[in-house]
Amino acid sequence: MDQQTLIAVAAGAVALLALGVAAMANNRLTHLRRTMAILQGKDDAKTLLEVISDNVQRVEGFEKVLRSQAKRQEELFALLGRSARNLGVVRYDAFDDMGGKMSFSAALLDDHGNGLVITSINARAESRAYAKPIKGGSSEHNLSAEEQRAIANALGAQQKVKR
Repeated sequence: MDQQTLIAVAAGAVALLALGVAAMANNRLTHLRRTMAILQGKDDAKTLLEVISDNVQRVEGFEKVLRSQAKRQEELFALLGRSARNLGVVRYDAFDDMGGKMSFSAALLDDHGNGLVITSINARAESRAYAKPIKGGSSEHNLSAEEQRAIANALGAQQKVKR
């Protein structure tokens, strides 16, 4: 083989090698274009980065609302603790000649044992009602056994709610 043929064969081999590298580069470029098309969106569509940015902003907005709602929930629980939501009622016959347990004592207390007890004593000819303030489960005023039971019932209901 002469030198010119050897150079021609070597040039052909280099050309084939260059053609193979060019084909591989074209495949890689096609793949990158597809990837970029996904990232850039099509026509007026948002790019992937814009979508991610929008979602991050939305999540930050949700977090702000969630913090606000958590604060409001704490305020509502504090208000709920001061509401008269614990009720204890005792019905009884205040007089021996009366039947049907028409008299009653009802305690309306908050979670701290504060509120009032209302007593209604019914007789045949008349009815009387009393209200006594309650602080911490007791009162400055004398409490009847029925009023004390009504308060205990209300405080017992409070204990059940806390569990």
